[in-house]
Amino acid sequence: MAVFSSGIFPPNELWDYATRVYGRGRAQEACLAMQDRHGLDVNVLMFCCWVASSGRGRFRDGELEHALQAVDRWHDHVIGNLHQLKLFLKGGVAPAPKTLSDDLRRVVVESELHAEHVEVLMLHTSLTRVGTGTFDRVQQIEDSLANLFRYFTLINVDTDDRDLSALIEILIAAFPDELPGRIETLAAGAAFRLKAGSGARRSF
Repeated sequence: MAVFSSGIFPPNELWDYATRVYGRGRAQEACLAMQDRHGLDVNVLMFCCWVASSGRGRFRDGELEHALQAVDRWHDHVIGNLHQLKLFLKGGVAPAPKTLSDDLRRVVVESELHAEHVEVLMLHTSLTRVGTGTFDRVQQIEDSLANLFRYFTLINVDTDDRDLSALIEILIAAFPDELPGRIETLAAGAAFRLKAGSGARRSF
């Protein structure tokens, strides 16, 4: 039951990156776990990593804030409502015929994916700076961590060991050529520096 055609979307490097990383390893599980715990935006997680991976390094002043503002209403009122409707329809809604309810849920699932794709294009458009920074892999991992922690700070998320484990899985998917042990070490070091730099914040 196809509702939308992917051909209506223009080619986009952030969307290609996000779908590639999200489909690797345990990234999807990790992203959804953080979404469930904190209500954060999975597309923004991918955006934070892509900014670093594309040679743009760490967010400059105001860049992430501008991106979040650009997608705020779309994420809350479009994606959020579609997501809640998808969950509501799961398993059927008696006395509506379950087969018809399931058909509607498939339409909603496809609509949610369409809306996610639109949001990714909006995030990409929000950042006009080209990638002229480092392509050193370790530096890109550190920049990804810095961008992710900046996002958590902006949305007032208190993170814990479960979140650190989830971030490691996301970064393993984002940097498949790097040794997982090195990513774990870099993530633990970044988390320690964050905690040391803000004693009042309960992070990791």
